[in-house]
Amino acid sequence: MKEIQPLSGIKIIDFTRLLPGPLGTHLLSQLGAEVTKVESPKRMDYTRFYQPQINGVSTLFHSLNCTKTQLMIDYETSEGYRQLVEEIKKADVLIEQFRPGTMAAFNLSFEKVTKINPNIVYISVTGYGQTGEKKDEAGHDLNYMATAGLLSLNKDENGKPVIPGFQIADIAGGAYMIVSACTSGLLAQKIHQKAQYIDLSIFDATISIGAIAHGMLQGNADYCKTPFLSGFMVNYNVYECADGKWIALAAFELKFWNSFCEMVHQPLWKTSNTEDLISGVFEKKKLEQLFKMKTRDEWAALSANDDVCLSPVLEPEEIYGQKQTKDRAIFKEVKFDDKTLKVYGKPYKTYTGL
Repeated sequence: MKEIQPLSGIKIIDFTRLLPGPLGTHLLSQLGAEVTKVESPKRMDYTRFYQPQINGVSTLFHSLNCTKTQLMIDYETSEGYRQLVEEIKKADVLIEQFRPGTMAAFNLSFEKVTKINPNIVYISVTGYGQTGEKKDEAGHDLNYMATAGLLSLNKDENGKPVIPGFQIADIAGGAYMIVSACTSGLLAQKIHQKAQYIDLSIFDATISIGAIAHGMLQGNADYCKTPFLSGFMVNYNVYECADGKWIALAAFELKFWNSFCEMVHQPLWKTSNTEDLISGVFEKKKLEQLFKMKTRDEWAALSANDDVCLSPVLEPEEIYGQKQTKDRAIFKEVKFDDKTLKVYGKPYKTYTGL
């Protein structure tokens, strides 16, 4: 099979800023789309000014936008607006990330843009959507996780919600949903031969991340009281190793747990009943002591050929050199003067048939 660029020839006008939109449009560029990032000198992308920087622009901005054509234009002036209209005429997709009504104030509403380009796929990315009582409310990743019920699923031993060290709503509910919205919008436009308007709410898209909790609640079981996938089970947990690093055991199905028991020569730990592995029923200290007998990398090497769902907990800087990362070509290298940045490659691979 031959790998292809599924969005080759597709032109995207990108009005997004910060993280969700720029990451989403970057991923679209890696799928072959030609993306033009539009910024007004009056409202530049805030991430330009973050630290650290290369040539006065943040490495984050570079990594999210270096694969795009960057167009700085004041589209609130007559000349700038005319220039932008010419870009829109050539585009297949327009993606914006302002609050509802903002694009209309720039004379760039869906209705106006369809008069310029009747085949456009127009995607509006907002925190809470174009409708509903929260539609005009400002928000960030933490707000969307809070209102989507996700933060309450991640609490410490005192019941305090713990802020993850990474963005969930912005990326899973925003960036990756932009990829889905764009591809489905292009398909719908092709089928129906009409302009498409997509109202993408990060809040809406984030709620389904709590799918297991919602499924249990509707069966009258409180996931927060029995957090099977959040430390409740000894076979689905993290353990400290001899070197102070950590290992993740996710032998949730009993076949994996029993294989793990064979690997560590503990046949008496094997079971046919999941409830035997609840922390407290099974003495978690036994596993804590076991894992401290070897370093993280020794455990990873030991389990490499066993089907036991045991993985090293890697630090962010370690993923670049990981063989799986290289095998999948997750990153591409881009040069900026004497600095090389690793930017994300394709979010998935597409191949032609045999």
